[in-house]
Amino acid sequence: MPIGQAQEALPADNPEVLQFIHDRWRENELTQLDRDFVRVIEDTIELLISKEIILFTDLPGKVQEKLLRRKEVRDQLQYDSGLGGDGDDIIRL
Repeated sequence: MPIGQAQEALPADNPEVLQFIHDRWRENELTQLDRDFVRVIEDTIELLISKEIILFTDLPGKVQEKLLRRKEVRDQLQYDSGLGGDGDDIIRL
């Protein structure tokens, strides 16, 4: 049965429906991988700074701002959720 403004209905096992669902799933998977990868890059930057391979001030201003803002938001999320700031949010390899 069509929903809303739809003019036709397709069965759930229709190849076009299945392709649409598969494409959305892949897009969501890629989005999650991107989020995870951003965190890996962030952790790598923090590691390089802690080992004094690079200085935080060597990074472009916009990168510094983004890193500081992400840390601030993450710290706030940890505080709000009662997890504390024990640094256990670092991705372990």
